[in-house]
Amino acid sequence: MTSGPGGAVLLLAAWVEGDALRVRLTAADDLAGPTHPVGVADGVDDACALVRRWLEAVEGREVS
Repeated sequence: MTSGPGGAVLLLAAWVEGDALRVRLTAADDLAGPTHPVGVADGVDDACALVRRWLEAVEGREVS
């Protein structure tokens, strides 16, 4: 499975550390490509902000 033109893949790993939710985001241009770190967030609000920034970056890409 791969994404379509201009698409991307986001991988999200979540765990509880102490009393806090931690989230690590990793992305790739498609499932066949290499991944790269997007960031690590503390809590739901920070994770949502990271996902939003990533989605906005995908939206802003030029489609060839």
